[in-house]
Amino acid sequence: MTEVAVHGQGRLGHFVRRLLENSAYFARTGYWHHSERVNPDFEDANFVNHRKVYQFISQWVSGKTVLDVGCGTGYGSALLAEQAKHVTGIDYSNSAIRFAKQRYRKPDFIEMNAQHLRFPNASFDFVFSSENFEHLPDQAAHLREVRRVLRKGGICFIATPNPEAFAGQATSPWHTKENNYEELADLFRPVFDEFVILENSLTTKANRGLIASEPLVIFGERLSTACLSNTHSFFCFAR
Repeated sequence: MTEVAVHGQGRLGHFVRRLLENSAYFARTGYWHHSERVNPDFEDANFVNHRKVYQFISQWVSGKTVLDVGCGTGYGSALLAEQAKHVTGIDYSNSAIRFAKQRYRKPDFIEMNAQHLRFPNASFDFVFSSENFEHLPDQAAHLREVRRVLRKGGICFIATPNPEAFAGQATSPWHTKENNYEELADLFRPVFDEFVILENSLTTKANRGLIASEPLVIFGERLSTACLSNTHSFFCFAR
């Protein structure tokens, strides 16, 4: 009984501390932080892993016009903007976009639904989306929109969790649909002429997706794997 009570008090204490920290942060910034949306002011392991995805892709966006779908607090859009010609970050969260605009000046940030992109056809050279796809109710509609706004020769990158990596664990309540390899392929195939799915390192299967190696070559582009960190997620490239 004592052990249960102490354990419960520990969990409650942790919850209270987090609540107080988040409340104080909200009072300072006007942004309520929660674990599903990473934040540069909370550099935990989740943030570090998310940032590595941006660092990995930044080598591919030099001189390009880039759309960052689900940009959240905007730190990644700002990172891509160090190499890209221009970056636009979109997110459905008004508070996240407000935070991004206050923190970063170089990218453009717009509140927008990823399934209904308010951009003209052929607006971007590169569309980036990391850990956002699984949140969308209509993933097929989103892919059609991405295809529409991509310029000829443009590339789409989507990082999204592989449910095999979380077998036996409860699905995140924030996620609408996590897709296995075959489901992702079925979504990409009708929309794009060509796609490649890079296997995550935790549940790699050599008989289906691309296995990461050095050098990594995708669509003829040689990519360094120095910042490659995809332990739990598929990295999807399409054009």
